[in-house]
Amino acid sequence: MTKPPAADLSDLLARVAARDREAFAAVYKATSAKLWGIVVRILPRRAMAEDVLQDVYVRIWERAATFDPAKASPITWMATIARNRAIDEVRRRTPVSIEDAPE
Repeated sequence: MTKPPAADLSDLLARVAARDREAFAAVYKATSAKLWGIVVRILPRRAMAEDVLQDVYVRIWERAATFDPAKASPITWMATIARNRAIDEVRRRTPVSIEDAPE
């Protein structure tokens, strides 16, 4: 699979911001392998990683209008969402130590 140019992804994200489902499918097809790799390295449990990846794409759908190509490339923007969401999940699931628990 060839990697689409950043300009193509930027255009697709602009279309996603306009709620274009075909553009969203194209974004998913072009980026899912990379974003999966990011998430699964942080969350090695497959089921948890799948849930987080799904949430990542929901966030991309919801926040596509906030993407600014002057600040970052499209894949960097999406990878940051994936990384941050996976780290949030790790922090949320980190067990509390006995010292932190109330008596």
